[in-house]
Amino acid sequence: MADFSGRGGICMNKNPIYLIVWLLCLAGGLGAQNLPKPRVELGRARVAPNRELVLSMVDPEKHPRDADDELYTCPDQTRGHYYSGVATVSLIDVRTKKTINEIEITGDGFSDGNVIDLPYLIKKGYYNVPRVDKNGEGKPVLIKLQDYNGDGRAQEFALFDAVACMGLETTLIGYSARQDKVVQYQTELATSDGTSKEYWVDYLFGQRPVKPGVWKYQIDYRGRGGALEKYEIRYDRKKEMFYGTRKSIFEEDKEEDKTERKPPNK
Repeated sequence: MADFSGRGGICMNKNPIYLIVWLLCLAGGLGAQNLPKPRVELGRARVAPNRELVLSMVDPEKHPRDADDELYTCPDQTRGHYYSGVATVSLIDVRTKKTINEIEITGDGFSDGNVIDLPYLIKKGYYNVPRVDKNGEGKPVLIKLQDYNGDGRAQEFALFDAVACMGLETTLIGYSARQDKVVQYQTELATSDGTSKEYWVDYLFGQRPVKPGVWKYQIDYRGRGGALEKYEIRYDRKKEMFYGTRKSIFEEDKEEDKTERKPPNK
């Protein structure tokens, strides 16, 4: 009689017949441990005759909006119905179907690690939505290729994260023909506190450049206890990086400036 007692039940029975079953159980257990996590594709686009970008998330959490909630909050403008997880962008050789390189998108620091939120259904706004339903929502084109860096080739796409009604984190991802790789572009930003290299910059890729590869814009946070932030940023084609400055002007700076400019009493 088969012994089903003890840990493992039938998989622990030493009868030759049951040994086969045990081996199958073992193989099944190992197979389950090695199964790859499901990958959800969020978009793809051809960036060169034989190169394609594929944006995806591995085993993301799905966050649909409440069907009765008609109001889009400020964060909803970049999320809508969204997936939350670690996103990757792969560069694929179209002829061989092989992956040339793959990057994990660096997060903007508002979530744990590199977890980001990307919409799968949203209203038109920051993302291009070709077709909408009765609620004004549709599938966004997340890889909307444009010439963001001013090199004359539409091979980059931007992602956006509105964390509140003021503040829009933006990042740029694209194809480097020189390296034959997909890259997430960095910006070396000099401020009064020092210089840092950032993957996400406030409002940058949501602004129109003053000329190809050059931005000058300002964001006023003074009514919210912050500063008037003035940005000047340009793209360096040789280094394939963005370089710029951010000058912060606070209310007290404004008052001091008035005092300094006050004409002397006659």
